[in-house]
Amino acid sequence: MGHIKVKGTMQRVAMFDEDRVIGHAVQYSTIREDEIVDYASKTAHIPESNLLACTLALREAISFFVLNGHHVDLGRFGIFGIRSKQKAVTDAEQVDPSLVKHLTVGFKPSVEIKQAIAAMRIEVEV
Repeated sequence: MGHIKVKGTMQRVAMFDEDRVIGHAVQYSTIREDEIVDYASKTAHIPESNLLACTLALREAISFFVLNGHHVDLGRFGIFGIRSKQKAVTDAEQVDPSLVKHLTVGFKPSVEIKQAIAAMRIEVEV
């Protein structure tokens, strides 16, 4: 089970037109790809070079499929896919690429990840 720390900071809240303390999750460092490979290599007892080659191949495959309109289901982790925002038109013949206003990569966590998040311990940092 994971845990995070929450820290309160004074902030202006426009809706109430006053300052209030807002809790924010403390942001830890960003874990780099080589650190993930090192950790997984030791955990799985697989040579780091083999795991790195697999990691690069998986990254390439996921990018290829997502960037070609597919959703990629990573099992117990979740699903990646392209999300878009576009303008609406009144007739199907008016649909063209210029209607797409925004493309982004979306992520939907799996049920297991959602349950793990719900079970996380939250501790207040003072």
